[in-house]
Amino acid sequence: MTETKAPKKTTKKATKKASDKKTEATKPLIAPNTVLTLVVDKKTAAEAYKKTLAKLSKDLKTSGFRKGKVPADVAEKMLGEDRIIQDALELCVPDAYRALIEKEKKQPLTYPEFNPVSLNKGEDWTLEVHIAERPEISLKGYETVAKKALKKAKDELKKQEKELAAHVKEAEKSGEHHDHAHEITDQQRREHKLQVIYKDLIEHIKPEIPELLVKEETRYDLENLSYRLKEMNIKFEDFLKHRGMTFEQLSSELAAGALGRLQATFIISAIAEAAKIKIEQKDVDEVIEQTADKKLQKQQKADPRYQSMLVETLLRQRVADHLLALK
Repeated sequence: MTETKAPKKTTKKATKKASDKKTEATKPLIAPNTVLTLVVDKKTAAEAYKKTLAKLSKDLKTSGFRKGKVPADVAEKMLGEDRIIQDALELCVPDAYRALIEKEKKQPLTYPEFNPVSLNKGEDWTLEVHIAERPEISLKGYETVAKKALKKAKDELKKQEKELAAHVKEAEKSGEHHDHAHEITDQQRREHKLQVIYKDLIEHIKPEIPELLVKEETRYDLENLSYRLKEMNIKFEDFLKHRGMTFEQLSSELAAGALGRLQATFIISAIAEAAKIKIEQKDVDEVIEQTADKKLQKQQKADPRYQSMLVETLLRQRVADHLLALK
């Protein structure tokens, strides 16, 4: 008969450690949005309601009244309170939102989302405001992770080069022509190293990205894909059919890609701050000066969006150089 061993006694400390590990492993990567409560006082709400009713009434006409001459009480019944309130929100919410953000000292990264809580005529109007804030990034141990990832990437590249060398040798034996285009370039080596480093940093740091930010980035990717398909004269439905995917599956795939990009972006920003890596205006000017086309160069100097994009590109390059130089 098999002896049944008594279960080992688990201490509270051990249980806590196991619980912590489980919590860390199941830590969500898409974080909840920051939720604020926005209140439009009843006086402001009433003024917005009155102005909106007057504006909408201008386009109304009914039996006995010419267009724009319908009395307010009749117009209100024709339009309905809900319709008037929805339009009135566009008048009073923007100012109330700006005041709320300033009061709460928030720095939203995206446009807000509003969810109505209470929108009754004659009362305060209350809405839930969802915003995405910059996630907190803990870089503890990041250099050690990056160094290990760099070593792993170098080992992988050595293995690939060894396999390529063996392939070339076999090709030479059989008299086949060797195409140098298949050799690993310095740029490909750099990209592979960075890919491995950022992948391992994301797995180590596990940045939590606000849901609204992921949602906005995914929406941008969908719009961009739709535009490119239209340019190629390919119907969206045909693209999905070719991929063997539903729209929901495609959205999930794009969301996963958006999440990874955002995680890398915030990690890069945090490393730049920790390593005191900054891009000065002279750095931007130096790059623009290299543009041969003087007309284009002038446009670049006058385009703040282009310069902002250039700052981001240069920052990424310098953070990459920093990570690749870790010893």
